[in-house]
Amino acid sequence: MNGRIIGGIAAFVLAVVGAVLLFAYVGAADRRAQDGLDPQEVLVAVVDAPEGTAVEDLGEYLEASTLPATAVAEGALSSLDGQQGLVLAHPLLAGEQLLETKLVDPEEQLEPGTVSVPAGLQEVTVVLDPARVVGGKIRAGDRVAIYGNYELRITDAEESDTQADGTTTVDRTSLLMEQVLVTGVQIATPQQTDAVAPDGVSALPSGSAFVTFAVDADQAGRIIFTQDFGLTWLTKQSESTSEAEVQDWDVQEVLR
Repeated sequence: MNGRIIGGIAAFVLAVVGAVLLFAYVGAADRRAQDGLDPQEVLVAVVDAPEGTAVEDLGEYLEASTLPATAVAEGALSSLDGQQGLVLAHPLLAGEQLLETKLVDPEEQLEPGTVSVPAGLQEVTVVLDPARVVGGKIRAGDRVAIYGNYELRITDAEESDTQADGTTTVDRTSLLMEQVLVTGVQIATPQQTDAVAPDGVSALPSGSAFVTFAVDADQAGRIIFTQDFGLTWLTKQSESTSEAEVQDWDVQEVLR
């Protein structure tokens, strides 16, 4: 009898202990689950944002979303605080979390051998032979002056100068603009040659140069017109280059 009682008590105690352990295990599992579901706020794209989008413009592409901690990617941002001046290194797709690693300095997005375009300006490219680009010495980041050579036909010349159609031709060189920023230079592949330049002498450049400028709309129009209907020349300038006293030269101005 005593043995049965003791056995019953032992079984009861074991059942209680088992229940307590089971309850503790379930409680710990619940806590672990709750920890995993710890809600966190992150920025998620609601529509696709293109590569190069500035942080200042990202607001229209993003919304704050609350997700379980287990669903939050490492490095996901909850706000754009402290990210000003950066841009998207890659496109951000709808539903994607914004990671800190996706934001980079704009300079890192530039192709090698180029510089960024100042705000409010646009780029225009001309093709010139080496002589017109200071022997090919111009590089991205340099400042240049742009000159144009034109053949003008005028109708109010003296009779001795007029042609059969009543006009006369006057050649003129004009300084179009100064301190223009060069944002990129590409040199066409030069012709192969076996000639070797003497010591201290640079090899003669032979490839055409594609030179890109950062300009406003008015400057772009003048550059394009000169490229198509005149001849373009560049001079390399520095911050200390003095401004020209004369803006236009014809034969009388050159020979005076």
